[in-house]
Amino acid sequence: MPFFIVLEGLDGVGKSTLARRFAQQYGYQLMTTPGSELLPIRADIIHGLGSSETAKALFYAATVQAEGEKVQGLIQSGQSVLMDRYRASTIAYANERGVTLDLSFVLSRAYQPHLSILLTLDESERQLRLQKRGATAEDIETLNPAFRVGVLNKLQAQCDVMLDLTGANEDKAVDLLHDCINAHLRVGL
Repeated sequence: MPFFIVLEGLDGVGKSTLARRFAQQYGYQLMTTPGSELLPIRADIIHGLGSSETAKALFYAATVQAEGEKVQGLIQSGQSVLMDRYRASTIAYANERGVTLDLSFVLSRAYQPHLSILLTLDESERQLRLQKRGATAEDIETLNPAFRVGVLNKLQAQCDVMLDLTGANEDKAVDLLHDCINAHLRVGL
């Protein structure tokens, strides 16, 4: 049976690296939101939306819906999918930025994952990773303790399980994710 697994978490916890490594090792189709077609122009779109956090949230919600429809087709064709961010991040970040639109309702028909995993990391380790890669404006936003805690609380409320990657190298993180998926879906990867 094919599965749709979502990795959520703050910037710098290792979502993208882990998703790439896990997908390669276990034959999952790797996807992201806003999607590979929109990634090159995302910054221009966000800039074009100006200061409207609601408009930005709706853009991200639209990408969740679009990518979810692609996932549904892949699942129906027998392909498992691993998504780097999806519904929970869209809602959590928007709400913490003051968006009052009910994004849970807007995204209620988006294809639902079989398992959503909130990846966490010791904050000092996360900040070190952000410094090494060059922090973006979004990364810097999560350095504000109140914002970070607010987003994490919202993510935790929407995800099925948390997985702490503190101290794990890339190989160990792949093993931890594998074990987490097996424990919750009993798939015997």
